[in-house]
Amino acid sequence: MPTVAIVGRKNVGKSTIFNRLTGMKLSIVYKEPGVTRDRVYNEVQWCGRSFGLIDTGGFFPDEEFPLAQSIKRQIETALQEADLIFFVVDGRTGLKPTDEAISRELRKTNKKIFLLVNKIDNKSAALNAPEFHKLGHEKVFQVSAESGIGFGDVLDATLETLPVAKATKDSAFIKLLILGRPNSGKSTLLNAIIKEERAIVDARPGTTRDLVNARFKYSGKSIEVIDTAGMRKRSRIKKPIEFYSVMRAIRTIDRCDIVILIFDTTTGIVEQDQRIASLVLSKAKGLIVAPNKIDLIEQKERQRIVNSTLQSLRFLDFVPIIPISAKTYINIERIMQKVIEIYRESAKMVDKRVLSDMAKSLKSPPNGEIIDLKQIGHRPPVFRATLSISVKESYMKYLRNSIRNYFGFSGIPILIKTRILRRYVTR
Repeated sequence: MPTVAIVGRKNVGKSTIFNRLTGMKLSIVYKEPGVTRDRVYNEVQWCGRSFGLIDTGGFFPDEEFPLAQSIKRQIETALQEADLIFFVVDGRTGLKPTDEAISRELRKTNKKIFLLVNKIDNKSAALNAPEFHKLGHEKVFQVSAESGIGFGDVLDATLETLPVAKATKDSAFIKLLILGRPNSGKSTLLNAIIKEERAIVDARPGTTRDLVNARFKYSGKSIEVIDTAGMRKRSRIKKPIEFYSVMRAIRTIDRCDIVILIFDTTTGIVEQDQRIASLVLSKAKGLIVAPNKIDLIEQKERQRIVNSTLQSLRFLDFVPIIPISAKTYINIERIMQKVIEIYRESAKMVDKRVLSDMAKSLKSPPNGEIIDLKQIGHRPPVFRATLSISVKESYMKYLRNSIRNYFGFSGIPILIKTRILRRYVTR
């Protein structure tokens, strides 16, 4: 798929443009400069065509600060991948020496460049726009990401420039989400899965702020894996930017298929891990629990990890627990094989006759009976139980366990809807 990279200095509106064009808030938009650190991918669809879009961190060519080199590498990688560059400048502040420095760097790539003069939503900003022609770029567009001005022309010109690629249905991808507390190894796991440095990995917690995603193929299946910000308890979140990161990660659960819940085995399961697991369960998503950093644990102690995790997450007895080392690639293949298996299981529709026979063998609820049991949906599997009376949760748990024992559904919550059909005896 042809790809466009968004590049520019800090706080010129790159992430707002990314969100405007993709229609999804993957990148965080906040007034603090330098918020985007990793490169963030998504797909843009326009007039029946599609192209990939990459958001990058703020580009200061000669700036030195913690993580600067990592961010610079991410930008350089994005530029290498891109067929076209959206060079974004700020129309309100006017042309800056940094813009000129970035322009010189971009010319070295020999890639096609569109200059987007952003924030042109008032007269004073519009008066600044002509001075950006000094940069010498052929294609210059006046836009406002906040109000959506000018992007029709940008997209039309983009399609004329890029090679043709058909729009891809998002449903074609298995959406895999990585969740966990800060510094549990989420970004390292993403990089291990895709076998490249997509997310910036740093020893300090809280490095990932955006949702960092990548698309790839595994065993013939198209997969989109998404890394998220570390999820701390709300009472411990002090900065607004972290709050928005966590809220975005929570909202992303709704559009994923499977979640990998990762935690640091050297600290063990804590209450926040249980909260995250409960949240995933409440949204009926496939789940894998991955105790990470087993390379730091003695071999004889590793056998206890699964049992101790089960003890801490007793309400997830149907979920596979796979101890891993994202850093040294231990069990990464097992994780991916389980992802494929869970996705296949979630789509399964059981044989009606077998289900009917199984229902006849079930214990009846106290003072009542189970009249019928049917599967009425998948992803997640949904069943409808027709009962003669209302039943307690203990009986619903018995039904779920019985269905699981017969048909599997490993790693997938089973939903059961009840219908009460009271039978009256005529005298």
